[in-house]
Amino acid sequence: MRTKNNPKLLQTKYVDDGMINRVADLFDKAAMSYYYGVIDEEKDNTAVTNYKKQKGRLNYYECLLAVIDYFIGDVDLKVDDEVKKQIDDCLEAFNLDANENGINSEEIRRAFLLLDIKGFKNLNFSLDLITPDTIGLLITNFINALFSKTKIVEVLDFNFGVGNLAYTLLNHAEPFIKLSGIDNHLLFTKVAVAKANMMLEDINMYYEDALTFLPSHIDIIVSDLACYDYEQTSYHSELYDKGVKYFPYLAIEHYLKIENKHFQIYLIENTFFSKPGSSEFYNMMAKYGHIDALITLPESFFQKKEDAKSIIIISNQPLDKIQTNVFMLPDVKEQDKFVAQIEQIQAFLRKRKEELK
Repeated sequence: MRTKNNPKLLQTKYVDDGMINRVADLFDKAAMSYYYGVIDEEKDNTAVTNYKKQKGRLNYYECLLAVIDYFIGDVDLKVDDEVKKQIDDCLEAFNLDANENGINSEEIRRAFLLLDIKGFKNLNFSLDLITPDTIGLLITNFINALFSKTKIVEVLDFNFGVGNLAYTLLNHAEPFIKLSGIDNHLLFTKVAVAKANMMLEDINMYYEDALTFLPSHIDIIVSDLACYDYEQTSYHSELYDKGVKYFPYLAIEHYLKIENKHFQIYLIENTFFSKPGSSEFYNMMAKYGHIDALITLPESFFQKKEDAKSIIIISNQPLDKIQTNVFMLPDVKEQDKFVAQIEQIQAFLRKRKEELK
């Protein structure tokens, strides 16, 4: 970090909501100070543009990244002295607060999630691209069950985005998480790396097409699958060459090629099993892997009923004549039933892990 009095991250899961809000406010104020210090309204106003199609020179995320680079890497800000003093005051206030009261990685993650929401709104991105904390914590429970006897777990998220799912796992999983990520969106990649630096976390992050990269060893893949038709004339696979273009099918096929025994946990849309190419997907799975569990999530997890999703858990070991275990999570308001179902899933996963040894 930029100053000598670097705040030390506490190794605790206790979370102070006040600290989260103060961190978010200070970095937001610093980012906006930078924005107003360099803004040229004729060139930089992105409030009415779609960043995917019409890219302005400046947006909220670019300002926030500039402030983080200045704070962590001492990258100079090309602003006048008055603006730099405003930014310095915010960063010094953060350092002072963190050193006096302590701060942990989870508080930083949650603070920057608030800034993510502002960044997404500025660029007209759907907030659905950010995996909710509830999903991340649920998947963390499954990882804890699968790897209850493992000290270090290598995790890959090839649809990393701004990292909310992966960083939730990182902060809450019981084993130590060795994290790798892939994303083909340059801005998201930059934001994800910046947040890792703020949390003092060492991750391997790759900016590239998820279907062009294959790691040699991964214990578990966890991803909130992007749902679209993949088009790349130079790409070839058993499914793609048969005309299958649904990205989740192709991604699962691709990562089943990792040779060591591993698991894959995916958040999927509820129409996953009825997409074009589903029969070819089933045939591929019969040869290379197995869907161990399908977990339907309560509609209350999502803003709209039609946005409801499910979780599938896959192993790369084909199993003849063994059906997929189906679990239906009740609404969290039915607390006893909800907890009982989670415990049932965890027990199943511990048993499944033993079978794969």
